[in-house]
Amino acid sequence: MTPQPTDRFVHANGLKFHYLAWGSADRPPLVLLHGVGQTCHTWDFFSAAMAPHFHVMAFDQRGHGDSDWAPERDYSRNTMANDVAAFTAALGLNRFFLAGMSMGGMNSLVFTAGHPQSVEALVVVDIGPRIEKEGVRHIRDFMFNNREFNDLDEAAAVIHRFNPRRPLEAIRKFTCVYNLKQLPSGKWTWKYDTYFSDGHRPGDVQAMHDQLAAAAQRIRCPTLLVKGAESDVFSLDGARELQQLIPDSEFSLVAKAGHSVMGDNPAGFEAAVRGFYGKKGYLGDDRAKNSG
Repeated sequence: MTPQPTDRFVHANGLKFHYLAWGSADRPPLVLLHGVGQTCHTWDFFSAAMAPHFHVMAFDQRGHGDSDWAPERDYSRNTMANDVAAFTAALGLNRFFLAGMSMGGMNSLVFTAGHPQSVEALVVVDIGPRIEKEGVRHIRDFMFNNREFNDLDEAAAVIHRFNPRRPLEAIRKFTCVYNLKQLPSGKWTWKYDTYFSDGHRPGDVQAMHDQLAAAAQRIRCPTLLVKGAESDVFSLDGARELQQLIPDSEFSLVAKAGHSVMGDNPAGFEAAVRGFYGKKGYLGDDRAKNSG
């Protein structure tokens, strides 16, 4: 039987956060951070696969899903890393496994650098200090130009055109259900703060690079870097640069996947992370008894 999650909420860092808990609480904790515009459900396939080995907690980061939006629109990497600290403290987690994709990967790098005692092992998915501007622009243009939909069928068709790697029916039954909400007008919109789709946030790419590079150099825990083979956001050169910055790091390339690796090729992503965890001895019962 496929494991099923429990919906929960916790107050941390001045906001209410929604998260999904998978597996038994006597297992080692694994915290998952989704990417921009996504929700905790991004991790559902992976969470279910890891539930026999970990107590998985995938949470909606601020401004996303069913978590609160930031009242001052503070979505800086430092603030979101502080959310991770407050979230895990509220749940009584002293040491845990951490994985983050895209925006969540950035936040996980910043958090791990500042809290080395907290992270047992880190997985960073398709992100690093060096990113490809055209790939990022492609995502931002999609978010800016597709804010509302007349119905879920229209939404599914638009999403499928943007990312045809996923079956249309899966997008309709999964992506649309968990990532959209209905407006009073009857139309549908994304479950994230419009800050992320406002289209006029230039950002300081060099400052981001410098911050993430400095953070990566401070990370000492075992780290897996995962890249989608077809990603236009994170290049092989970017992956090599990040791997050189983190001393105890490994690299895995997942075929048939773009930027959103775990959604484009769920089985391939799971195999990459399972291989890393297994090689490090993180999947055994003995480890489960001694972590948390």
